[in-house]
Amino acid sequence: MNNDARLISKIVEDRNIGVALERNVNEHWFADVNDKKMFRFLHAHYTNYQECPSLDVILENFPTYQTLGIQDRIDYLIDRAVESRRKASVIKTIDEVLSSIEKNQDHEGAIISMERGLIRLEEEGLTKSNDLEITDAAKHAKEEYEFRKANPGLLGMATGFPTMDEATSGLQGGQLIVIVAPPKTGKSTLALQIALNAHLNGKVPMFMSFEMSNAEQKSRYYAMRARISHRRLMTGTLAPDEETRYFRVVEGIESMRDRFWFVDSSGGQTVGAVTSKVQSKNPDIVFIDGTYLMIDEQTGESNTPQAITNITRSLKRLAQKINKPIVISTQALTWKMKKGQVTADSIGYSSSFHQDADVIFGLQREDENVDDTRLLRVVASRNGGLSEVSLMWDWNTGHFREISDDDL
Repeated sequence: MNNDARLISKIVEDRNIGVALERNVNEHWFADVNDKKMFRFLHAHYTNYQECPSLDVILENFPTYQTLGIQDRIDYLIDRAVESRRKASVIKTIDEVLSSIEKNQDHEGAIISMERGLIRLEEEGLTKSNDLEITDAAKHAKEEYEFRKANPGLLGMATGFPTMDEATSGLQGGQLIVIVAPPKTGKSTLALQIALNAHLNGKVPMFMSFEMSNAEQKSRYYAMRARISHRRLMTGTLAPDEETRYFRVVEGIESMRDRFWFVDSSGGQTVGAVTSKVQSKNPDIVFIDGTYLMIDEQTGESNTPQAITNITRSLKRLAQKINKPIVISTQALTWKMKKGQVTADSIGYSSSFHQDADVIFGLQREDENVDDTRLLRVVASRNGGLSEVSLMWDWNTGHFREISDDDL
């Protein structure tokens, strides 16, 4: 007797379909048409009456049905079904990849097929669950409290901008954080500064940019760490004191225990590619700069409303799955900015940025004629308040921080 029939019988015998539904079992999991009909009936009855039908009710609708007297636990039967579906899904993905390579000589298509297969596993509920069991979670309760005690007001990672940390309680696991700014305002710089601050606090960032090369990001990182002019660093004209700081900083970076990953975006422009990098680098926080330039596995499109919606939904699920914050950036459209203000409504390309974000940071110039300051605002937050703060924004000295009273 196949596992599908045994699983149906066990559900009927135990009158327990809830466990199966929690594991995302649905009628499409069953190959036999009669098993499909039975599961559909069980599910509909459960939806209408909040219980699994009795055998009498089942026989009224399926007079010839007979239970099989299954002794195995239902969890075991569901695990067998998941294993079978995972195998089938992987085989299907491999076939698609080989077809792209052998028949069409399309290596890029093969990569997209592979990434689409990973998304399919996620969508069909065939990956591991993040369900929480309280007796196991209690093992970490003391550690979590000690963190809160040592970091008052913080539930997650500090951004390095105290006003923003106070408003958001830090960047927390499972959150999708969006940085939005008009073009050429500095959203990439802000993301990199937050990543740098996290690194200095002992965290491992992964930074993936679709707008700048890793070489550009690396030189910016050095300038920001050493508090030196980025332009003079790139032209080899650092002042003597800047050279001293620069050499001291890069020598210190060599001995740092915690890593900072600049990930090459040319190797993959999809959420599947991001997922693969996360699995291999195991960062504490993920940054994706220029999300609107990514490719959607489901449609094969880039920079369309549907593609962007699929991408932000998938990134939100990824953040929840890995239980780590994911920070992404996108552009505000100047024609949607009321009185020059960045708001959630001024985000371009898709409303899904607003819908899926837990926190939205808006960055804008304080004065169009002044380039050494910025205004940073929390323009939307699912669990916190709104706030704003003026920033020093100086590429000549590598300072990107909140303006303090001493600066005034």
